[in-house]
Amino acid sequence: MKKAIIYLHGFNSASIDLDGNLLTKKEKLLVLQTFCADHDVLFFTPNIDYRDFQNLVEDMLYEWNQFLDQGYEVIFMGSSMGGFASEYLAMKTGSKAIMINPVISPTELLPQFIGVSENLETGQPYEWNQLYCQQYHAYEQELANHSQSIDRTILLDRADELLDVEKTSLKYQSIAQVIVFEAGSHSFEHMRQALPVVEKVIFP
Repeated sequence: MKKAIIYLHGFNSASIDLDGNLLTKKEKLLVLQTFCADHDVLFFTPNIDYRDFQNLVEDMLYEWNQFLDQGYEVIFMGSSMGGFASEYLAMKTGSKAIMINPVISPTELLPQFIGVSENLETGQPYEWNQLYCQQYHAYEQELANHSQSIDRTILLDRADELLDVEKTSLKYQSIAQVIVFEAGSHSFEHMRQALPVVEKVIFP
């Protein structure tokens, strides 16, 4: 069966520029793009908006269905908030999820970004407020109620400066494959080293 990765970037970020080109200055995107090209894996990297998570989910479920109709098996993969979104979409579809330095509680993490006024990567203006944070409580609860049923792999950098790696490891150690790389950062600096793990998830 043909394989596809739907890759979801993190909060206030992007995977493609305003001209639709992959942001290859991000090493993990460049590494994944090369890996997918070498292994004949479709690599889909949309820019997504975390202000309306329900709309994000509906859009990605539509894309998942499109790929399914074309004969692809889809793996959801994401970094930071994209890890949370990938986990949720994997739960909804029965797909696998590869979660990179994932956010495990958006309602706890995201309030610190209230007041953000433009996208870090594209410079596009927008506003992040409290209401956008509060929407995630229901999705966190839904995930908690279905946590055993999701096929997920967690990739962590121990020196993540934004998230508590030990807390994440503890949460998932009995229900997921968890791989922790020494040093690194929240951006995740071990994509190349993680490729054998990624390959085993895609081609078991």
